[in-house]
Amino acid sequence: MVEIPLASLLSHLLGDSVSDRTASFTPQTGFELVVWLGMAATAGFCEELIFRGYLIRQFRAWTGSPVFAIVVQGVAFGLIHGYYDYKTIVVIMVEGCLLGLLAHWRKSLRPGMLAHGLEDVLGGLVGFLAR
Repeated sequence: MVEIPLASLLSHLLGDSVSDRTASFTPQTGFELVVWLGMAATAGFCEELIFRGYLIRQFRAWTGSPVFAIVVQGVAFGLIHGYYDYKTIVVIMVEGCLLGLLAHWRKSLRPGMLAHGLEDVLGGLVGFLAR
């Protein structure tokens, strides 16, 4: 999948790095890791269902444009992650657009759900193990 390397490259180009605030989101205890893993799996499922499932269809129905629908849902996806700094939000917007393209191309939410869930799970594991 091209989404993670491209998002990493964009992060690097923007000078984005993991801040103390972002690092504080990752699990610090074994119990928090278990909760994180459950949350990551459900977030991947729910966010894909809402943004790539519902919102893309809704925006496309309103405008007739799949490109517009994918871009707008990607922007909305980034904005709901407003607890990050603006550089991270821009990267998340691009990731949302890429996941929208994946859903459009594959005509299924499953690949994006899997990729999104795995990315969130790995983020928590890396943060936990890096402590």
